[in-house]
Amino acid sequence: MNQSTLTALVIVFLSLLAVCVTLTSIVVLSGGMLYHKIPMKSRPRRWLIAIFFSYFVVFCVWFPVWFLYPHSAISNVLSFVFLAFTAFIAAWYVLGKVGALLSPLILAAIALVEWIKERSQRRDPPV
Repeated sequence: MNQSTLTALVIVFLSLLAVCVTLTSIVVLSGGMLYHKIPMKSRPRRWLIAIFFSYFVVFCVWFPVWFLYPHSAISNVLSFVFLAFTAFIAAWYVLGKVGALLSPLILAAIALVEWIKERSQRRDPPV
């Protein structure tokens, strides 16, 4: 199999994958009959699917523009949008992992702040 045939097969496979992802996302986001057939405990959160589907759409717009016109203004704008989306998802993931580890410290800090507020209100006489 030569290089151009392999490239064409990869492009066809990725195109079919993109169509399947798009159709599945639309079916789940519409909340139709297929979505309600999924057991309640196994259903994905629709806002989570919307975020990742939006990320996929941004990638599908950004990549061809970046590949064909790498130094154009629209490529730079789309690169910034894609980078911002990637940073948002990465920060969300990291905060989810770190938040689970640091939740006892966060709760202790909140309790300390509330204690200090309550203590300062008891010291100050009402006017």
